[in-house]
Amino acid sequence: AASTIVPLSGTVNGMLRGGTPPNDLCSGALVEVLDPNTTLTRMGNSANATDDAGFGAPMVWEGFTLNQCLDVTIDLCGTAPAFANTFINLKVGCPGLTNLATASSSDLTTCVDANPTVFFPNLGAGTYYFPVIGEPGSVGPYTLNITGVPCAAPPPANDDCSGAIALTPGTTCVPVLGDCNGSIDSGVPNSCSGDVSDDIWFSFQAMDTEHTIIADPSGGYDAAIELFTGTCGALISAQCEDIAFSGQPETMDITGLTIGETYYFRVYDWYAGQPPSTTIEVCVLMAGGSGPVNDLCADVPVDQLDPGSTLNYAGTTMGATSDMDAVASSTLDDLVPKVWHAFSLQECASVTVEYCGSSMLFDEVYSALSTSCPADDPVVLASNVAFTCVDGNAVIVFAYLDPGTYYLPVGQFGPGSTGAYTLSISAVSCPPPPANDDCASAEALQIHASLDCPAEAVAGNNALADQDGTDPSCDNTSGLYRDVWYTFNSFTNTEVTINFDPGTMSDWAIVVTEGCSGAEVACEITPLVPVVVQTMANTDYVVRVYSNTEFGIGGDFTICLVGNFPTSVRENRSSDWVVFPNPATDEVNIRSGLDGMEGMLELIDGTGRVARSQRVNLQPGQVITIRTRGLAEGLYTIRMTGDRGVAERLIVLK
Repeated sequence: AASTIVPLSGTVNGMLRGGTPPNDLCSGALVEVLDPNTTLTRMGNSANATDDAGFGAPMVWEGFTLNQCLDVTIDLCGTAPAFANTFINLKVGCPGLTNLATASSSDLTTCVDANPTVFFPNLGAGTYYFPVIGEPGSVGPYTLNITGVPCAAPPPANDDCSGAIALTPGTTCVPVLGDCNGSIDSGVPNSCSGDVSDDIWFSFQAMDTEHTIIADPSGGYDAAIELFTGTCGALISAQCEDIAFSGQPETMDITGLTIGETYYFRVYDWYAGQPPSTTIEVCVLMAGGSGPVNDLCADVPVDQLDPGSTLNYAGTTMGATSDMDAVASSTLDDLVPKVWHAFSLQECASVTVEYCGSSMLFDEVYSALSTSCPADDPVVLASNVAFTCVDGNAVIVFAYLDPGTYYLPVGQFGPGSTGAYTLSISAVSCPPPPANDDCASAEALQIHASLDCPAEAVAGNNALADQDGTDPSCDNTSGLYRDVWYTFNSFTNTEVTINFDPGTMSDWAIVVTEGCSGAEVACEITPLVPVVVQTMANTDYVVRVYSNTEFGIGGDFTICLVGNFPTSVRENRSSDWVVFPNPATDEVNIRSGLDGMEGMLELIDGTGRVARSQRVNLQPGQVITIRTRGLAEGLYTIRMTGDRGVAERLIVLK
């Protein structure tokens, strides 16, 4: 059991012998006034501390009180061994927790001994508690220095009610930028929640009995709004709003206003101290007002976009809503506030959307277009998204768009996409469709020996293909099928394997039919293994390769057919041997090429049966005769298998 004997002082190096430190709870912390241009130095020990605040690591507490706004620096310089970690918050309230102040920055370089330093600018009057960490690597005896200097940042013009920025209610949100950097407590009692020491002020004259205030903060700013009636010298708190999280817009709907009367409101960061980011955009909407003029896709004009031309737009996501943006449960029904632009194409074109030149860096953008309003599935997905503008903004490419109308959403995903933007939308004409775009123009494929694939694979691209076929048995679409076509003759094969590499395609499929309008014999969606097709000998088949645009896009691919009885010749692995006569009757002659012939020579009929075979070793130009009397008429294959591979010739027997 732990010892209950302690020295008269009760501590050894600031630690209770056999127990927790005396300042393990904030109620045990030493609290002193920190005057401007002074430093408070504390020495203690964080060993055996507990996590009474739920911060995720043990801590002990050191306190200080400010009587005015100070820029406060807290460091552990002189602590040995050095602490590798630190908390970056100040606690307000003890016992209990009423608020937190978050540091603007911290480092391990200000102290020459690599101990942590934490910076809290613009701390208002009040009492604060700093948690000294006690986790492995940052535990034990410590030296803590708390330094305060007068707040350096000048207060903004609207730091007090008397300097309130007058806003004019409008039918659309026209944001005004505010900044709480340097703001101090205005002295107006707080009737809402949070810490108002960094409040900034606005006013408006009511033009109706109902208005809406929108306050859209930057990323580390947790906005709250308090509305007042009366005058600056006699303000009466009328309404509070604090629902949204840090970086999210706060909206206050106000009713019962007196037309012509001036109302004041303050916006502040809920947390103590200055927030990590200090800017906020504010506007006041009329009753029945809306967000930006392009908040609804139904309200935007559709501008024609011709190849070689560019459409330029400027707007803001400030005040955007998610109302009537998309059909319920569709892809763009995502609750993200968004604004819209629309364009139409009269011909196939590749379209590039650029955010270059926007006044802020949009850290998140939509990479999809809708072909309907409200937006519904399928959406058209971008072929490429990259943040390659000189200013770091996004460039989005939609390759090979069909003629039609397209709606482009600009989303307000968070602080990094809230504000003014600049868009340019340009187009270039599509190349012509592939030669095998229609079944009637299907490209012929040969059947290869298994060793020849993928070396003999045929390359294709269906990105520009139009749809020529209908729904197959295994698929359907609300988009279209970008299909290209191939044909092959089964020769003597009763089974043909299709080796397919989808490359840059997405949502690909393979359909095999007996001719362009014949029976379907295979249908596979996104096959990841070779497709095995049962075939009838000497039958023509059609292979349809497509992407379903409801779910994917076209691209580059390769295809290679494999069978036991190839119809192709690997010219690079076979010699230049000759078969004659062709057609033949009672016998067929084979003359070896310049390299001679060595290996197994076979004569194979249309059913795949080997009718004749013999091992040969021919010198260059030597002739060998195979007797064919008694064999049925028809198409035969002469196959030579040797150390150079497999080579074949077709011959007709009469």
